[in-house]
Amino acid sequence: MKSFLSYFLFLLPYFIFSQNFQSDQRVWNENTQRAFRDLGRLKLAKPIDNQIEGSIYFESKFKEGNIVHLDKEIDIKTKLRYNAFNDEIELIDNSNGSESIKVAIKDFDIISYFDDKEFIFMSYIDSNKENTEGYLNPIYKGPRVNIYKKERKKFLKGKESVNSLDIAHPPKYTDEIEYYISLNESKPSFVKLSKKSILNTFNKSNLIKSFSSKNRLKFSEISSLIEIARFYELNN
Repeated sequence: MKSFLSYFLFLLPYFIFSQNFQSDQRVWNENTQRAFRDLGRLKLAKPIDNQIEGSIYFESKFKEGNIVHLDKEIDIKTKLRYNAFNDEIELIDNSNGSESIKVAIKDFDIISYFDDKEFIFMSYIDSNKENTEGYLNPIYKGPRVNIYKKERKKFLKGKESVNSLDIAHPPKYTDEIEYYISLNESKPSFVKLSKKSILNTFNKSNLIKSFSSKNRLKFSEISSLIEIARFYELNN
């Protein structure tokens, strides 16, 4: 990964000072085409199984967006979409004069912006309390608290009925949304939208309990978690 970044940064002087890297064929040259090819790996097209209900995307249409480096002046513009089943950012590559789809390289220093969302590849603690890596969408950024959203697609196998009382269903992709919270720059951890989980996250603070009770917060709603985060930052 470091060799990729070193090579990518080596190419920056050829295109970063004049303008952002555009998908317009008129501004492409050999160096920018090479840099774009190194941005991601080719995605192998798989036949669509019409027997499976649902989609691996929450939004299947490619959206205009850009990929930036956290510390360097990199701003690459192209069309992107999020594959929620494979946890991948897909992008359009026109570098060879024909359109192809690539999967963006996963790197902690690269952020993708599209569809009014920010996709950050990062390490976090999942619902099984295991360390994992993947894309999270920040939905609240504070001085001491950050809240992230994770949109997933899960595959459920189909089931055939074995008798008249059994209910059959085809294989399908189902939606799953999770939330993660980081306190004082800690690694984001899974938080369930429930009273017990949220209060445990804030160490069962009596101040948080009183605030949530007084304001009749609904712990099943993400807006309540954001309200608690704001209150926590003002009182700690």
